[in-house]
Amino acid sequence: MSVDEEPPVPSGREVPGWTAGQVATRLGITESTLRSWHRRYGLEPYAARQSGQRRYGPDDVVRLTRMCELVNTGMRPAAAAGLLNGAAPLRNTQAAVVTAARKLDTGTCADLLIQSVHRWGVLRTWERVCRPSLTAVERAQRRDPDCVDNEHALSWSMTVAMHRVHRPLREADILLACAPGEQHSLPVEALAAALAERDISARVLGAAMPTPALVRAVTSTTPRTVLLWSHRADHTHHTAATAIADMGPRLLIAGPGWQPGAATWEHPHSLATAITMLTPSPSLADLSTDLE
Repeated sequence: MSVDEEPPVPSGREVPGWTAGQVATRLGITESTLRSWHRRYGLEPYAARQSGQRRYGPDDVVRLTRMCELVNTGMRPAAAAGLLNGAAPLRNTQAAVVTAARKLDTGTCADLLIQSVHRWGVLRTWERVCRPSLTAVERAQRRDPDCVDNEHALSWSMTVAMHRVHRPLREADILLACAPGEQHSLPVEALAAALAERDISARVLGAAMPTPALVRAVTSTTPRTVLLWSHRADHTHHTAATAIADMGPRLLIAGPGWQPGAATWEHPHSLATAITMLTPSPSLADLSTDLE
């Protein structure tokens, strides 16, 4: 059963949600481990218990999934539970981030995002905090163009948070870059951080890479995979992608700026999909983040 499915429709006085067995199966752990986490670390479901049977809602699954991720990276269960117990819901963090950005309080904004990445991971922070915050700030900017300072404060804070994720110390065979003239590099930085969480190393070249520089980089580093990001449509982006593809590496194109003719290349349409496509073995990367 996937956690992005709707909970069973309750009948009578049944508490809506998933059973312990369903959640344990989805997380790949035993029910005894789940019970141990409840008893030792206070990770009980938020929902009320009915007739002695626990029922889990979406927020419970998000918290327990992050518990598994932290333990799998080597964190002691007690430390992981201590990090998650009392963690603010992602929706509250998102509102606080927007407030801080509008005040140009980049210190608070960055701290909130760093804490969210630490507690919930890059993927959930990006989908549930970063993207909605950018949308809110950009909507205000359309009404008042002078408030572009809010967007810059928010973008800088997000970059700081993504750069705080520890990078694996190994040779990288993945190259991430923005297409020529493309200045929006935040999605590439988020992808690099999300891969690093999964112990996958990637080279990041950042914004506005000219085609000759891209070709030079691919020639000198011989990556197995190259991902090019494009937010705005530009025919030069297609030219750059063609040049890279002709050199032999696997090519992924990401972002909304690609022309229909680029459909022959792999095109992840979300951060979660890109993580899955760049992860060599099954992981929790494809877990839906639309849970709050």
